[in-house]
Amino acid sequence: MSELLDVFDSKMNHIGIASREDVHKKGYWHQTFHCWIIRQDGDNKYVLFQIRDKEKDVAPNKLDITAAGHLKAGESKEDGLRELKEELGIVVDYKKLHYLGIRITASENLKQINKEFAHVYLLHDDKKIEEYILQEEEVAGLVQVNIKDGLRLCAKEIESVPCKCVRRINGENKISETVLHFNQFIPRIDSYYYKIFIMAERFFQGNTYLSI
Repeated sequence: MSELLDVFDSKMNHIGIASREDVHKKGYWHQTFHCWIIRQDGDNKYVLFQIRDKEKDVAPNKLDITAAGHLKAGESKEDGLRELKEELGIVVDYKKLHYLGIRITASENLKQINKEFAHVYLLHDDKKIEEYILQEEEVAGLVQVNIKDGLRLCAKEIESVPCKCVRRINGENKISETVLHFNQFIPRIDSYYYKIFIMAERFFQGNTYLSI
């Protein structure tokens, strides 16, 4: 049975409940949870991206938000924490998340209509990427992108960046080095990834005024 989601009008007024299937078939506005993990290793600072599983219906093998998911009917944005446990195997106190606000986005393709009110967060966690427990059939791996390199990539100053990657192979995390191109990210209409790199840089600079 398809999970149930709260649905809203374009001004984020709650108007009812619908199945996840109908939400994407009929284009209902709904809520999601986005958490971007950022980490520091000495002088180097990174944003972590999830590698979507090759069997996903939408954007297989593409790079995406570190952990994300739909908020179910009756859930608040705080309940999105379960995505961190389910996808990455970590339990986090909500107070450790830094709320960037709501990202409003709409897109349509042959498979679905997606209209989201996405609650976006940063989480500073210096855990090594190979220490995460990646969810079977959802997360194929993680890539850490140096913030300075990511900014230059999003600004189109460079075409690729070297990155450290961990992939789940036969149930185990395997570390490798890779080269990342911008077309490996899930396409977005807005400059979402650019904004995340900017906010991550501001966070590590000690700025407290952060927003998506």
